[in-house]
Amino acid sequence: MGEAVKLTPNGDSPIRLKTNLTIWVFYSSDAFHLHISHELSKCQSVNFEMISFHGLVVANLAHFSPPDLIFVETGPNWAQKIVELQQYEAPESKESAHEASLIVFGNENDNGALKIALRIGAMDFISDKAVLDELIPMLRNIAEEKVATRNLGELLVFMNTKGGAGASLIALNTAITLAKRQPDEVLLVDLDMQFGVIEDYLNVQCTYGIADAIANVADLDEVSLGSLVTKHDSGLHILGFKRENSHENFEKVNQLNKLIPVLRERYPLVVIDLSRGLDRQFGSVISPATKIFLVTQQNLVAVKNTTQILKALTFEFGITKDQMEVIVNRYEKRQSIKLKDIQDTVGSLKVHVVPNEFKVAIESANLGRPFIQAKKSSSMSKSVQRLANSLLPEPEEKKGWFRRMFS
Repeated sequence: MGEAVKLTPNGDSPIRLKTNLTIWVFYSSDAFHLHISHELSKCQSVNFEMISFHGLVVANLAHFSPPDLIFVETGPNWAQKIVELQQYEAPESKESAHEASLIVFGNENDNGALKIALRIGAMDFISDKAVLDELIPMLRNIAEEKVATRNLGELLVFMNTKGGAGASLIALNTAITLAKRQPDEVLLVDLDMQFGVIEDYLNVQCTYGIADAIANVADLDEVSLGSLVTKHDSGLHILGFKRENSHENFEKVNQLNKLIPVLRERYPLVVIDLSRGLDRQFGSVISPATKIFLVTQQNLVAVKNTTQILKALTFEFGITKDQMEVIVNRYEKRQSIKLKDIQDTVGSLKVHVVPNEFKVAIESANLGRPFIQAKKSSSMSKSVQRLANSLLPEPEEKKGWFRRMFS
């Protein structure tokens, strides 16, 4: 945690998109390939496929995830090749309604290329020397439009501020509480690549894992995704890394930005267990999060770490204060660090409290039965129920006939 916090140049706000974007980049020259791949790699919310016009086989594109944007470099017969792509119809296409915006890159003084670009339906014509800062306004608009039109689910991240703070247990029990209200519409994702505990805490055996989902992400639909997740009797769906495939897990983790939007399209609520803490490997999960819960405890190290993580989330990932909340786990009134001390430290952030019932938590973990089910009347369960209720819209009050007349 002693790492220096990077500030963006010229005091600009950090690059953060509301959701991950997939971009296909068609290039003619090695120079453009090197330039645009270098610029796009600066934004963790962007996943891109570099596709050479030389020897292009259109049918092979069906293996890629459908794009939100298509970047095209002008070059020999570039317009003809794009028209051929537009006319191509993939057999058994699942994404017949999928639309992607076309952006053409070339010499801004080339009026002929500009006219052709407009004629074939390009949204914009941009210099092939453009840097990421010039592309960000467009990327942000596309991301906002994607969120608005695709009805992406909420992405709720539970993150430890210190090892063993309890993010996994709280994320799990919160997810089960939500699943009781919305069966089969809540997905819990365990991002621990080596020591994931969700299977043990729920006493289930997962056949498939995140690596399998990423390997097949281009072909995932509701049916195939349903066969990859594990279903708990509470109505909760589960997906995590398989512990025995740790080498493959480390290879696949950088492709999470392809999978997360697919999961959010299927599930209204995606709960992420990020017990590893603020790991920059998972930037593609942190940046588009709709809410981040920082799980801390009543000790100096945990509280200090919390403030450092808050700064990093703000300056490095562009997370705003209204997107972050703090959960004080294993809370005891008689501790020297009081709740007011923590509230004063984190400022205006909302603070939740989960009381210390060590025996309940240990028994729950050992038996593989969540305390929200086994110990419904415990203080821990009640606090988690309150937390879950704050994440769901208030149910409409049913009014009698006479009251409705005066509503």
